[in-house]
Amino acid sequence: MNKRTLRAAALCPALLVLGGCSALGINFTDDKVQYEASNTRANLEVPPDLAPVANENRFEVPSRPGVVSANTEMARAQVAGEATQERGSIVQRTVVAKLMRDGNERWLRVNADAEPLWTVVTDFWPSVGLTIRRQDAKTGYLETEWAENKAKLPQDIIRGTIGKVLDFAYSTGERDQYRCRIERNDDGTSDIFLTHRSMVEVVTGSQSDSTVWQPGPSDPTMEAEMLQRLAIRIDEEFNPDALPIKKADAAVVEDITKRESRSDVVKAADGTLEAVVLKEPFDRAWRTTGLLIDRMGFELVDRDRAAGNFIVRYLDPAYEVKVKSERGFFKRVFGSDEAIEAPEYRIHLGDEGSVTRIQVLGADGGADTTGSAGSILTLLAEQLR
Repeated sequence: MNKRTLRAAALCPALLVLGGCSALGINFTDDKVQYEASNTRANLEVPPDLAPVANENRFEVPSRPGVVSANTEMARAQVAGEATQERGSIVQRTVVAKLMRDGNERWLRVNADAEPLWTVVTDFWPSVGLTIRRQDAKTGYLETEWAENKAKLPQDIIRGTIGKVLDFAYSTGERDQYRCRIERNDDGTSDIFLTHRSMVEVVTGSQSDSTVWQPGPSDPTMEAEMLQRLAIRIDEEFNPDALPIKKADAAVVEDITKRESRSDVVKAADGTLEAVVLKEPFDRAWRTTGLLIDRMGFELVDRDRAAGNFIVRYLDPAYEVKVKSERGFFKRVFGSDEAIEAPEYRIHLGDEGSVTRIQVLGADGGADTTGSAGSILTLLAEQLR
């Protein structure tokens, strides 16, 4: 008997008890986001190619009940002051965070420095029911735990009643994760990039008696939804005395430009990929590549925009097989099954005027010695189609 059958069986006695409860005052909602505020279920088992990051103290969310930094207060005062100067004593609504768009890419442009903004962003995710799994203020990067969006469940009286008693009986069979990254701009503003990833539960086995989790597609609508919510939260934090912002107003989009063909690949004499030439100037290419790195699940170690470098960790399946095969026979048979450490790579962006050349190098800037540079370039090229 598989999990779905068990869930259905669990509903029967509850239906008999609650069948006559047709006027229970169930509160239905059309909200697109309804994540569980607490992690009451077992952790999602992530496939090997999406191996979780080891738990370290530096990735824990600090406990800060009601504490607001001086930098945040200064930023709030500055934004509120600018709004007041324009209208005298009448405080107008100032959109601190603007939703930007470049083709299919969306991000927030925030009129605030990255340091006080980091505090607001880290506080945002628990407020929507998501737990931060990893955060690194140095790179301005954070990642949430996998979570189920209850808003995708049927909103009927049976679900509303029984779901309160037997929550395990209902499952979407999907889990969501978000990655968020903050970057400083030279003019004192900050950009916030947000990507969505998903896992779907798939029935397997000859008797359909088991399930596994597999990577699913990213959802641009969920990315846009979270960006809108984050924009409202930022404006409330940095301009608390302004008039309330409607959700539609926060979604004001500044469409920069539309793009055509995006990239070409450069191959060596032996047919392997040497580079990807992105038909965008460096500024746009940097933004595009950063979003692709987040979306493909690479672990961002560091970045240096001035040098055009992203430092990432990635365990290529072919490289993993190669390392295991090179281990000695006795070590493979009698030794412990040690996990293979993901190598570091330097994704370098070269500014060539109207185009940008993307290369994958070793972490030290030399030629890649793992044989995975071509695989990484292939992944990037596929995403740029």
